[in-house]
Amino acid sequence: MRDTKRFEIRCPVTVQVSNGHNHKVKLQGVLHNIGLDGARVALKQPVPPGTKITLFAHFQDPEERVTTIRFEGTVQRLREEPRFEIAVDFQGTGRFL
Repeated sequence: MRDTKRFEIRCPVTVQVSNGHNHKVKLQGVLHNIGLDGARVALKQPVPPGTKITLFAHFQDPEERVTTIRFEGTVQRLREEPRFEIAVDFQGTGRFL
């Protein structure tokens, strides 16, 4: 059970996964919901539970300007159907880029 409220927001995200020494993979996806302690994201590829990630949420305002916020987190759950959905727990707070 989560400790804080989640807000349903749809926006593009980039999930960065470190695959070994100096090799990072970037996956594109869609944010489903977000709160102070975590988020739920849909991706085209799976990211296994326990994986440490960097989540970049690209929020767009009505004038189509984009603000990106970076979150460090760990994948807690993976649901594989009908698309890959991950639940992420954040470590700390987000940072504006």
